[in-house]
Amino acid sequence: MYIEYLKSGARVQIQRPVDGPAGGFMCKIEVLIPEKRQVLVHAPVERNRLVELKIGGNLMLRLLTDNAIYNFKATMVAYAEIDGFDVVRLSIDDDGEKVQRRSAFRFNCAIPVTFSAIYSSGQQAEREEGVATDLSAGGAKIFTDKSLHTGYLLNISIPLGEGLVVAFGDVRTRTELPDGSKFAYQYGVRFSMMPESDQEQIIKFMYKNQREELKKARPRQ
Repeated sequence: MYIEYLKSGARVQIQRPVDGPAGGFMCKIEVLIPEKRQVLVHAPVERNRLVELKIGGNLMLRLLTDNAIYNFKATMVAYAEIDGFDVVRLSIDDDGEKVQRRSAFRFNCAIPVTFSAIYSSGQQAEREEGVATDLSAGGAKIFTDKSLHTGYLLNISIPLGEGLVVAFGDVRTRTELPDGSKFAYQYGVRFSMMPESDQEQIIKFMYKNQREELKKARPRQ
């Protein structure tokens, strides 16, 4: 029913069973092969290396649109190459399912951020540094050495290349990390809201990084 939404240039996420509901890799559809119900998608990259996908292995292909996310069951068919970029050939095994709004979608990322707590009086504390992961329009995990209490409202600045997203969110969970960890605390932050323009900026930034990692992962001739 939704397979017709898969188009060349569409941003998608490849998700393996081991990635869990919040994991996966941002990619882009390059070529459609409708008669075979197949697509060629940029090969996923992690830490400057191509992610190994098992031939014949089951995958989830997530399509991101302006208003929703669509899940498709897929099978890894083969590796290929287009214009010097590694791609994967995927077989689409169903007609897709509309599962949620894009605002709940999370990205596998690690982005340095700054933030400050806003007190009930309206005063804003000094800015602190941290790293945001699992970023979405709905929230993020923030790692930092700053001790915060649940319920705090944060003003968070998220640099995305040459752009900047400013989000407001409240601390929902607090976890003290073991000694020797890079940071002392992990917080689960829920954003109050995020404009559509900022959601689009996040997606574009993640896709750009994916392309750059893909270039680095290719062996030099």
